[in-house]
This record gives sequence, structure tokens and C-alpha cells, in this order.
Amino acid sequence: MKKHLIILVLFLIVPNLSFAKQLSKSPFIPDSVQDEFNKLSTEHKSKFCGFENYKIRKGIINKDLAIRILGYNSRMDNWKIVEGVHSRDVFKEYADVVTYASVSENDRIKELLFDKLYVWAKNKALTQTKQCYRNTEKNSVLKDCEGEWSDPEGQDLAPIKDATVTLEIIMGLNYIYNLNFANYKIEDPRHKTINEWFKPFYKQIKPANKFYMGNSAGWYFPNIALRHSNNKNYSKLVKKLVKGADKWILDDGSIKDRTTRGDRSLWYHHTGLGEAFMILEIANAANIKLPKNYEKNLLKAAELFQDGFLDNSILEPWAKKGHNSQASNGVQKFNKKLDSVSFNGPWFHIIQYRYPNHRTSKFLKSKMTNRARSLKSDEVMGIGVGCIYNALANK
Repeated sequence: MKKHLIILVLFLIVPNLSFAKQLSKSPFIPDSVQDEFNKLSTEHKSKFCGFENYKIRKGIINKDLAIRILGYNSRMDNWKIVEGVHSRDVFKEYADVVTYASVSENDRIKELLFDKLYVWAKNKALTQTKQCYRNTEKNSVLKDCEGEWSDPEGQDLAPIKDATVTLEIIMGLNYIYNLNFANYKIEDPRHKTINEWFKPFYKQIKPANKFYMGNSAGWYFPNIALRHSNNKNYSKLVKKLVKGADKWILDDGSIKDRTTRGDRSLWYHHTGLGEAFMILEIANAANIKLPKNYEKNLLKAAELFQDGFLDNSILEPWAKKGHNSQASNGVQKFNKKLDSVSFNGPWFHIIQYRYPNHRTSKFLKSKMTNRARSLKSDEVMGIGVGCIYNALANK
């Protein structure tokens, strides 16, 4: 009784002690944006999220997640022979259908998706991937996983890539679960199985300390999401995230250690933009003020992507530095059809919503259609961020 009284007094005096109120319903999408999206008609959302005449590819989802992922090299260009690599396709299709079920408000499909998540949990999918990370301040990368890029060409086997892809899939499913299923049939015992499956993976999420682009902004995204779902205060974490990102988006529009990646510079610059625009929305959702030049430099970086996409040689001053890469010689390996790009793709649509008159927004609008893969979901976030922002940008 005395212990409970102390807790109650602490809660009344210091309400944020361990009972912090969530800053928004989702850590990734501001409530104002979500509320504005919810007011749109089903027809409008279906059109601008790319779901007109949509057919669910159950055959892909029913391939199911593998028990493990094994065999990536450092460059990750051997993906065709990696054991369990089909899990990425399964996850992407599953995420697409979750967005479709939400847009169409189809309860039958939502139940099928919830049960599929339960089946994967019951079968302990991906739990046998080699663990390479742990949630400790020191030695967060296990020793036998160190040494990636020991081959300058990136052809060395890198178990840390297997672990990273596994955690991207698991956390993407976790974001989907929290946004779409956490309050679905609350008394259903399947929730317990799903959460027990997720829980061991949380211990493999590196702490968010030193910021860098890549790995969901140096592990900030999953750490913020976990604190959000546990109803813990994460304002300081968002402030550190924004401050760190501000130092990586440079005044000339390049992104540190991304625009310098040889023949993959355009790709890594794109993925940096993907994280930078999500950071913009995370800050908006948490009501955290952005640094003075954050948006200015972010838009410069968007312009550099546009210019580099149209003329690869423009990126050469940065690409020739060859950070963890192969020489480009003025040619970039990047899909020429922007509709085909989904990984870190939501920024294509966030920029059109936030800055509709910017030249890169107009460029993207002219180059992309409602068939864009980035509309339905993203292999990093899982949730249909692109769908929300594109529907609003075309309101």
C-alpha cells in the first residue's frame, strides 16, 4: 500500500517520470497530417495511393518469412543467392496490403493480415538469423560480426548485413502492428504470441548514440518507436536526432558519406534524403523545432538528387571520393524509373506535400504516377507514409 502511494505521489508531482504521454499517435506521422488524411474520401485515397484496380498477390505473402537470412556480402550485390532473401518481397507485399486494407477499410483482409502476422510469430520467423547487435552502450556489435568491407570491392561475406535486413523487416512489422493492430481485437490471445516474437529482437536494437545516415538514421527510428510504444518520453532523443541530421546534410546539398559512394552515390544520396525527410516528420510529430538551415539544406539536397538523376556526371565531384564503393566514372547505378523505387521512397511524396512549389516537387510529380511502388509502403518504415502524403499533396 505504501509503495503504491509513493508511485501515485510521484505521478502527480512528476507526470513524465515514467508515465510520459505520447507526443503523437504515431512517432512518424504528425497527428494533424493523419487527421487530414482520415477526412479524405475512400475514392480519393484509393486513387492517389495507387489502389485502383489493385489485386492482392497472396502468392507472395504466402511464401512466408524465412526462418533466417544468410549470405549477404558487404556490397549486398549478391542478393539473388542469399538464403531467405525472399523475406524482403514477402514483407513489402504484406506492407502494401496492410495499407490497402486501411485505405479500403476492409475488415476481412485486415483479419487475414493479423492472422498472418500471428502465424509468422508462432513459427518464430527470422529468429535464426545470426545476431550481430545488442542493446548495450559498449560493444554493441558482436566481435564475430565485425570487419565488413574488409574487401575494398565489398565482396566479403558480411553477417552484419543479414542481421540488419532481418531487423529492418522485424521493426517494419512492429511499426505496422503498433499502427494497425495494437488495438484490434484487444482480448485476442494472438496478440501475446506476436509480442513475444517481437520482444527478443528489441534486445538487438543498437542504442541511438552517435548519429549517422543509414540503418534507420543510426538506429534512432527504432529506438524512438520503442519508447513511443512503451509510453516513455522521447523528446530528447528526437532533439539529438534532428541535431545529428543537421550536421550530415551539408551546405552544398550533399549528404555526408552518402553522396560520396562512387557508382552508388545517387542511390545513397536518395536513401539519405529518405531518412532526412522522415526526420522532418518525426520532428513535426514531436513538436520539436528544426535547426535554422535544416529545411534550406534539405531542399538543396533534393535539388542535387534531381540534377544528378538527370545527369549522373553532376555527382562526380562527390562520387569520385569513393567512400566504401566502386568508381563511377560519371555513371550511376540507379533505376531510371522512379515509379519502381520504394526503399526510402516516402520522401518523394513528403516533399510534394510540404513544398508543392519547389522545383524538385514539380519534377517528381511529372516523373511519377499513381503506380509508384513508394506509395503503398516502404521496406524500411513498412507503414504507408507515401500513400498518406501523396493523397494530401493531390487534395
